[in-house]
Amino acid sequence: MDIPQRLGILVYMTAYVALAQGLECPHPAVPINSKVTVSDRQPGSLATYTCDAGYKIFGSSVLSCGSDGVWSGDLPVCATNVAWKKPVNQSSTARGGKGENANDGLVTSIHDGQHCTETLVESSPWWSVDLLQEYEVTLVKITTRGCCGHQPVQDIEIRVGDYTNIQKNRLCAWFPGTIEEGATKELTCARSMKGRYVFIQMVGVEGSMSLCEVEVYSTQEFSKERCTDKAQVTSLSIFNRTCYELQVTEGGDFERGRQYCQKHGGDLVHGIGQATHSFLKSELERLKDTMRTNLIWIGAQREPQYISRTWRWVDDKVVERPRWGQEQPNNYNGKQNCVVLDGGREWAWNDVGCELNYLHWICQFQPTSCGSPDSNENTTMSSTDDTATGASVTYHCPEGNVVMGNLTRTCLSTGFWSGDAPKCKYVDCGNPDDIDNGLHVLVDGRTTYGAKVRFECNKNYTINGENSAICSEDGTWSPQPPECLYSWCPNVTEPVNGKVDMSGRQAGDTATFSCDSGYSIQGLKTVSCTLGGVWSGATPTCKFIDCGVPEDLRDGRMTLVNGTTYLGSAARYECGPDFWLHGPEERICLEDSHWSDVAPVCDLVSCEEPQVPDGGYVTGYSFDVHEEVEYHCESGHYLTGDSIRVCTRSGDWSGDIPTCTYVDCGRVPTLPRGDVVYLNESTFLDSHLQYMCNTNYRLVGENRRVCSKDGLWSGDLPKCEEIRCPEPEFPDKAKTSVAGNDRRMSTTIVRRREHVTLDNTYRIGSVVTYRCERGYVVDGASMRTCMSDGTWSHQAPTCKFVDCGLPESISPGIYRLLSNSTSYGSQVAYECSENWKLEGRIRRFCQENGTWVGESPLCVEVFCPELQSLLSDALSVNEGDRRVGTTATYTCDKGRLLVGEPSRQCRTHGIWTGTQPRCEWVSCNMPEEIENGRIVRLNESLIYGSVVEYHCLPKYVLDGPFTRSCTDQGLWAGVAPRCSLDTKDYGIFEDNTVDGTSNSARGGPPGSLEEASNTGLYVGLAVGLIAVVAVALLFAFLKARQQKVKEEEAPTTLKPRNTHHMDSMSYADLSDPTTGNNIYENIPDDVEEYTDMSSGNYNTTPSHTYSNGRQPVYTNDTHQPMYTNDNNQPMYTNGMMESASPYGMTASLNRPPAHIMRRPRMPPPQPPKVPTLTEPSAVVTINGITVSTNST
Repeated sequence: MDIPQRLGILVYMTAYVALAQGLECPHPAVPINSKVTVSDRQPGSLATYTCDAGYKIFGSSVLSCGSDGVWSGDLPVCATNVAWKKPVNQSSTARGGKGENANDGLVTSIHDGQHCTETLVESSPWWSVDLLQEYEVTLVKITTRGCCGHQPVQDIEIRVGDYTNIQKNRLCAWFPGTIEEGATKELTCARSMKGRYVFIQMVGVEGSMSLCEVEVYSTQEFSKERCTDKAQVTSLSIFNRTCYELQVTEGGDFERGRQYCQKHGGDLVHGIGQATHSFLKSELERLKDTMRTNLIWIGAQREPQYISRTWRWVDDKVVERPRWGQEQPNNYNGKQNCVVLDGGREWAWNDVGCELNYLHWICQFQPTSCGSPDSNENTTMSSTDDTATGASVTYHCPEGNVVMGNLTRTCLSTGFWSGDAPKCKYVDCGNPDDIDNGLHVLVDGRTTYGAKVRFECNKNYTINGENSAICSEDGTWSPQPPECLYSWCPNVTEPVNGKVDMSGRQAGDTATFSCDSGYSIQGLKTVSCTLGGVWSGATPTCKFIDCGVPEDLRDGRMTLVNGTTYLGSAARYECGPDFWLHGPEERICLEDSHWSDVAPVCDLVSCEEPQVPDGGYVTGYSFDVHEEVEYHCESGHYLTGDSIRVCTRSGDWSGDIPTCTYVDCGRVPTLPRGDVVYLNESTFLDSHLQYMCNTNYRLVGENRRVCSKDGLWSGDLPKCEEIRCPEPEFPDKAKTSVAGNDRRMSTTIVRRREHVTLDNTYRIGSVVTYRCERGYVVDGASMRTCMSDGTWSHQAPTCKFVDCGLPESISPGIYRLLSNSTSYGSQVAYECSENWKLEGRIRRFCQENGTWVGESPLCVEVFCPELQSLLSDALSVNEGDRRVGTTATYTCDKGRLLVGEPSRQCRTHGIWTGTQPRCEWVSCNMPEEIENGRIVRLNESLIYGSVVEYHCLPKYVLDGPFTRSCTDQGLWAGVAPRCSLDTKDYGIFEDNTVDGTSNSARGGPPGSLEEASNTGLYVGLAVGLIAVVAVALLFAFLKARQQKVKEEEAPTTLKPRNTHHMDSMSYADLSDPTTGNNIYENIPDDVEEYTDMSSGNYNTTPSHTYSNGRQPVYTNDTHQPMYTNDNNQPMYTNGMMESASPYGMTASLNRPPAHIMRRPRMPPPQPPKVPTLTEPSAVVTINGITVSTNST
């Protein structure tokens, strides 16, 4: 049985056993940041997953191997929260539910006003977090509020993307139901989505959304545990695959902060980009309230040079985009060479001194580990115990599988493994075909990836190609199969004039050819026997040696010595004039058919670089034959000898080297009143100097001199003379004054034309001032100055006659020229039209400068002053426009009488005629008395608006108005009423008792009526006498008080609340003189309301009696009639309550304020008592006896 048959049987048996026992599962896949433990890979085995520190597992942590060779369930995910303390936003905020509460790391379901978010009740409320960079989001975890009956979270969408507009981002997950209160819900994205913003929205819901914690999980960030083992995990933050420690509990200077960071394996934060700066700002804002200072060290410093403007990070890289705050950097004291984040400038940069020793700092760390690497199914890894930065892991596949991807991955400084985890691919190349004249052998007994096959040839045949091949990853054998070729070659013939040397005739043997002397081989010198019995090349030939004619010599010639070019022939070379031969003069033809040596060349003759004399230099850049160079001397030297030399054919320079001699003229004497300037700053040959005179001096002589070969300066020494101005011109009608000349520096000399002498000269700076005689003005510059060039500034002025011209006219008004001229000293007078007054100068005169003095006056219309501010109360005026002739008319308020002139006129000078009138109250006479009644004056006043009341005696009724008021005409309104006897029958007089009850009604014994009547009579007389005495004493007391009170203001005008339907008034506690019954007996307690009447006319007063019916009854006790003004203000009575009257006065009354007049509740029947009297004059009837208390 051959090998292939045995291999087939082995494969069949293996498959049979596998089917009988169940398929083995492949090595399980391992997600990133996790490890797996597998007992074996037989059906029923378990693969258990655990996450690295700082990661949470999502999904099933256990997979089982099925009988079909497949691991059950989905692969779990180990991810970390990337939303912690990142910037947040939400649609609105209510009741302490800030957006930051949802990612503060505190997982709770109790809001307590500070732990959860809450929005207002609105349509589709939302919450979002800014991750500050793109992350691959895998899962979002939401914890809802668990108390207080808040609206549950429902119908939510989670969107992930790079847009701040929620609808532009892709949908990650959707939950159409309701999340239970206080529950935590995990929402996995249908597939991992990359994005910077994560939105949570209650879609289509009108309500409030409250989230207690939101966690966004991604596998693309490492946990805090990988940062450093030298710092507390709670003080670390992770962003953009970098660790940061915000140290806000300690303080120190820049070096102290940096040493702390380096001790913990990092450095001060550096290389801050825009995204990192935003992250640090959000972190510092959260910690702001816990800091002692809002200045935080970062790792940037100014370069040490004093004036440098370059800033470098602590890793020595240049800061390319500093984020300075406003007005920074300012280097306030020249020593601000370090940088802080300034909370007072929204955490922008500020330069400060590095020695400030109380500032916080931020450390930056690179992760120390990459954690557990991931792997795909059916792959294995070398040991993963070492996951530190720089470590590597190698992947392996089962036999017959090829690794697709990176075979080796390295832990990078970013904390992540390089590349992606590779996959394993099963490859089977199949059984290779046999080769002609040979066979193949499977070395490993298989045909899958990596298997090896060996090829062998039959006898007398040799393999042409590789004798083995390997199954490659593309499923083919590589390289291609070889050939088996015949391995013997025929004999090789010798070339003419040559010979051959053979090592053999089998494949691989060689044959070497050579030629006789004087001949050379034309063709391959060596050939070999190849497979298939063929030599690798043809037999060469031997050719006679001929070197050929050598190439011509440029700028020269070549000559064949014997006229031939065969072996041993010679060629001779020589150059033309001006050239030198460079190379051999003769060459020989050699056995290799080449001329000996290298062909020579003819080089142009050149001279060496010429020598340079001391103090000189040479110009000329070519040193070839016939070229010239020129010699020069340095400044201060002169040349002796030929200045030109030529390169000759001998390679030498013609003539001799010239010499340079130094010449120095020395310094010249100083120049009085001047200065010497050495223009070349030297005194040697050809140096120039220049003379300059001091200010106000001019140079006489040559201003420049040159140092000559003879060592002397050319020309003569110049001198400096003072510059002076000649006598200035003097115009007619002028006088001049000169100041600042010679020794009279501060003296002014006044000169006239007749004093001028042409011999006078003036120093530079002298000032001549021109003035003109009276009536003339200077035309031109009034001052001229002697300038540095000896001339006067400006042209000489002239004296021009002064004329101010006609003045401006005024309107409405005129002006008059008093001297009928407009020359100097003339005057003009101004007048305004009638009813207008002049403001400004009345007169102006023509000044020396040709202008009228002052401004032109104005004519302003005359107005009288306002009268409104002078008015007293109740007086008003119509003053019109207050122009001259206007009449002002005075009027008084209603009820007032004007005393004085009613009008005043505005006069020409803006004064009103007469004096201001005054207003006095209109007063009425005392109204006439009425029979069987009395009149009550309210407030004892008879002026306009005063009110009197009419009251009838008992048994009389009022016929007419109850009240009358004083009108603005000084008359009482209406007609006086009268009191008529009440004819109604009230019963038998004898049956009445003092208390108003009936004896017969009470059922007394017979004969008791007379006794009761007598008793009542006696008691009544006694009570009456006592009442008279009491009333008299009371009246005397009230009279004395009234005399002490002086009325300072007009009394308040009072009006009864119902002026048209008021009833007659009775007195409390009085009995009917005819019956003896109390007049209040059996009066019900219910209240009737009386409101103001809108009609202004008097209506017929209804008849009211004092019987025991439901009639309104008024008393003089605690229930007084109530009055009101027309504006429904508080009521007024005869008492002392203070209230506002409609006439601006104050009334002191004792009646209760009310807006609605109510009939007082009637008291229950009481025993007879002495009535309370509030008026100084009254009539009282007790049991038929009338007592008068009138003081008069």
